[in-house]
Amino acid sequence: MDCGDQIISDTGTMSVMPSKRYRFALVSVVNDHKKMAMNKDLSGGVGTADDYGGSVATNIVRFIKSKSISLPVISFAYLQSVLKQLGHLVQYFEGEIPAHQSAEFDVVLIYGTIVDYKYENIVAQKIAQQYPKAKVGFFGPFPGVKPELFSNFNFILKGEAEAYFMEQFKELSELEGIVTVHKLTDLDSLPSPDLSGLPVENYGYAPALNARPFATLKSSMGCPYSCSYYCTYGEFQGPKIRQRSAGKVVDDIVNYQKGWGIKGILFRDPVFGLKNQFITEFCDELERRKVKIKWAMETRLDVLSEELIIRMHQLGLRNINIGIETNDPEIAKASKRVLVKEDLQLKMIRFCEKVGVKISAFYIFGLEGDTEKSVNSLVDYAMKLNTHLTRFAISTPYPGTGFYDQVKREGRLLTDDLEKYSQFNLVYKHDGLDPKQVRKLLQRAVRRYYFRPRYMLMNFKWRVRELIELGVEFSIKLYKFPSSRYKKRSSQRSIL
Repeated sequence: MDCGDQIISDTGTMSVMPSKRYRFALVSVVNDHKKMAMNKDLSGGVGTADDYGGSVATNIVRFIKSKSISLPVISFAYLQSVLKQLGHLVQYFEGEIPAHQSAEFDVVLIYGTIVDYKYENIVAQKIAQQYPKAKVGFFGPFPGVKPELFSNFNFILKGEAEAYFMEQFKELSELEGIVTVHKLTDLDSLPSPDLSGLPVENYGYAPALNARPFATLKSSMGCPYSCSYYCTYGEFQGPKIRQRSAGKVVDDIVNYQKGWGIKGILFRDPVFGLKNQFITEFCDELERRKVKIKWAMETRLDVLSEELIIRMHQLGLRNINIGIETNDPEIAKASKRVLVKEDLQLKMIRFCEKVGVKISAFYIFGLEGDTEKSVNSLVDYAMKLNTHLTRFAISTPYPGTGFYDQVKREGRLLTDDLEKYSQFNLVYKHDGLDPKQVRKLLQRAVRRYYFRPRYMLMNFKWRVRELIELGVEFSIKLYKFPSSRYKKRSSQRSIL
C-alpha cells in the first residue's frame, strides 16, 4: 500500500495509511518520589497533584486519595488503538521502559504534564540514551502550550495526538521540532480504546465508584461555557462539543468488558450529556443490549432531570462529579463562571442521594475577589450540602488560559516553577489572600469537612447501602446460575 492510501477499519472509519509500519513505545511516566495523590489525566490533561499540607488530618486524606484514586491517561488507550489500526507495532509502558527490554523502537511517545514535567524530562533523557536511534517526543495539552520545557528531544506534538496519527502522519522524518496538528479529533472516527499493557488492576476511583476493574472513557470533548477563561477543558478542547455516538460508546464499554473484565467506568467528558438527546440514546442503547456496568460522570446539575437521574441509576450510574467552585455570584462573575442556582443545586443533590447516586463536589479557594470570609462561607455551604465526597482546591492560572495571560501581563505571578501549579498552591498575587493564608484555610476546610460526626455517619450509611446492593446482586446471580443450568439440561433432554 502506497503512502497516502486510506484504510477503512471494522468500525467504518477511514484513516491515512503511512508509507511504512513503525515500532512505537508509549510511556506514561510514574513518579514514586512525590508522595501525593497525582493524577495526570485530570484538569484537562495537564494533571493534578493533591497536597493539603502536613497536618495529621490532611495527611490522612492525602494518603487515602493516593491509594484509592488512580486514573489512566486515557489518550494512551485511544492512541494505541489508532496506531495498531494503521498497522504499527505498539507497546505501552507505565513508569519507564525497563533496562532489560530487548525490543527496538522507532518512536517513543511520552505524555507531558504541568505537575511532573521535570521528572518526565529526566525519564525521557534516559530513554533517549537507551534508544539513540528512536525519535523521542512529548504529547499532551501542556507540552503543546509550553514546548520550551520539553525542547531537548526530537519533537513535541502541538494538538491532539489521535488526530495527528489518524490524519497527518506519514513519515518518520516529520517528527522534528514542534509538530502542529491541523485538526481536532473526530470522536466517531476513533476505534475503541485499547487497554493492552495498561495495569487496569491498579486503577480505581473509590469511594465515589467502588467497582473494579476500573477504567475511563470519553463520550465527548469540548465545552461551550465561558469559564474556559480559567478552565483548561474549554481552552484546550475548544468550545464546540464533539460527541461520540451512543452506539459506539456502548461498543467501547462492551469491548472493555470482553477484553479486560472492566466493571466500573468514569467518563472523562468536561460536561457529560450536553449534546441534545445523547443521554437518552445512551440509556436506550445500554438497555437494548442489556449491558451491566457501574459508571460515573461529570456534568452540571442543571442539564439533568429527575427522570433522567432515575433511569441512569437503573442503568448503572453511581456517581456524579459537579463543579460548584464558589457560591458567591460576584466572585463567579469575575471568573466568568455560570452558577447553578442554589435551590436547584440542593434539590438535585438530595434527589440523587435518595435514588442512590453519590455526588462529588469540587470547590475553589482564591478566585478573584475571594476573602477569608468568603472562603469560610464556602466551606459552610459545602458542609450544608454534605456530599459524599468534596474536593477543595486553590485557584490556579494555567498557561494557555486567559486567566494566566491576564495575571502574567499584570506582573502578578509569584513563581516560574510550573510544577507548583498543581491546584494546591496560590501561585499569583491575590488582592485579599496570601499563599500561607490560603494553605491554612485549605487545611482547616479538609479537617472541618471530613472529621465531623455528620459526615462520618453519612459515609457509614453509604457503605451499608452499597453492601446491601452487592448482596442483592450476588443473590440474583446465584438464583440465575442454577436456573440457567436447569434450562440447559432440559433442552438437552428434549433433543434426546
